[in-house]
Amino acid sequence: MYRLAGLTVVIAFVAGAAEAQTASSAGSNSSGAPWRLGQALVVPDGLRVSGSMRGRYEALSNPFVAGRTEDDEFLGLQSILDIELDVGAKSLTVGGELLDSRFIAGNETGGAPSEIDTLEPSQLYLAWRPHSFLMDGGKLDLTLGRFTMDIGSRRLVARANYRSPLSSFDGARAVWTSPDKLAVTLSYTSPVARAPVDAASAIANEVAMNQTLDKTRFAAGHLDSPLPFGLHGDVYLMDLDEDDSPDVATRNRQITTYGIRLRKPAALDQFDLELEFAQQTGSVHATISPTDITPLDHDAQMAHLEAGYSFSAPWSPRVALQYDYATGDRSPTDLNNDRFDTLFGDRAFDLGPTSIYGLALRQNFSSPAIRIEVKPDADSDAYISLRYLQLESSRDSFANTAVRDTTGASSKDVGLHVEGRYRRWLVKDALRLSVGAAVLFEGDFMQNAPNATGQGDPVYSFSELTWTF
Repeated sequence: MYRLAGLTVVIAFVAGAAEAQTASSAGSNSSGAPWRLGQALVVPDGLRVSGSMRGRYEALSNPFVAGRTEDDEFLGLQSILDIELDVGAKSLTVGGELLDSRFIAGNETGGAPSEIDTLEPSQLYLAWRPHSFLMDGGKLDLTLGRFTMDIGSRRLVARANYRSPLSSFDGARAVWTSPDKLAVTLSYTSPVARAPVDAASAIANEVAMNQTLDKTRFAAGHLDSPLPFGLHGDVYLMDLDEDDSPDVATRNRQITTYGIRLRKPAALDQFDLELEFAQQTGSVHATISPTDITPLDHDAQMAHLEAGYSFSAPWSPRVALQYDYATGDRSPTDLNNDRFDTLFGDRAFDLGPTSIYGLALRQNFSSPAIRIEVKPDADSDAYISLRYLQLESSRDSFANTAVRDTTGASSKDVGLHVEGRYRRWLVKDALRLSVGAAVLFEGDFMQNAPNATGQGDPVYSFSELTWTF
């Protein structure tokens, strides 16, 4: 129903943004550099204004979430406006970000409601950024207020790149970096919950301010250190203390996560690697029901292993072997919970598109993969990934699908996941087109589990245009 309309809107957005960019570049900006909003406005010294608009059309055939049978389509528009103002002579900065992620057309069910967050101040902060803090060349960024953040690999705490809503936190964060790239990050925050929570209000693009979870605390410490032979090493500790509030029911997660990471960045004619392992302990409740007062012992693990090589050849190909692992719950009837908790992390860069798709998740899976990346020219890049998905625990559900066989008799074989993406700058550093697709060739589990949808192999595709100004 919406396919033609969706493609028409995306094409119109592409044409309009390209025309605006071309006209502005041909006007006052004779250097050929991308047009920027901050340069077009008459602003005082120390004020920086920038932003972006991203239109995306998505389609999902043969849904995989238990209970869903209708194909899913979503046309959305994400707009972001960032403002920073330097105040005084003490390296103080006041900053803010306005996010508008709204529904344009598509299905009113499925994954669309979770992609909407209309006219939301995703950041509002005061930052102190002195020069040569503690030592010559030492940099400090102390931020108070509301902000988004990336920590380490971004697998556990991240500002989403593919999803339209952003994970915000209220509290304090300090990042100190030495001249030789030793970095220390400390934060103490309360997460912010998206509103409105009901699907009908979200689809109607109703404006409601997101709510600080006052009875939930999230603290994190992260150390990133350079090592010999071009390596970097991370260690981190994160603590989530979650309790119910009058308006928000939770699983009362009391989870401590500690982990390590070793990496060597990719470079031409060299091997690169990334190894990460995280352990979680604590307690959680099985549901968010107020009558569920039984804490379950939580003990879970996550791992990512990757080794790649970049060739000095046409298109600069990089080939990488990957393996991802996360524990699942081994028994639905005991007083233990072994399912790894992804906290506030991102997964799109490892496991494929999220938004209305989001097939794979770092919970209850064991998954080898091969990934091939290429750069056809200076303005484009592409990749393809082949990933075999299987359950770590045959009695637990797969990802967020709710597909489950509590007897474990439907095998562990989820299937072969193939996905890829192509991106190209239409106007360098200003206007970028991205298209991609993914398909799951279902294995025995997704075909035979008692509540599997039986719709056939899920197929997902998207096209988007991002204008940075």
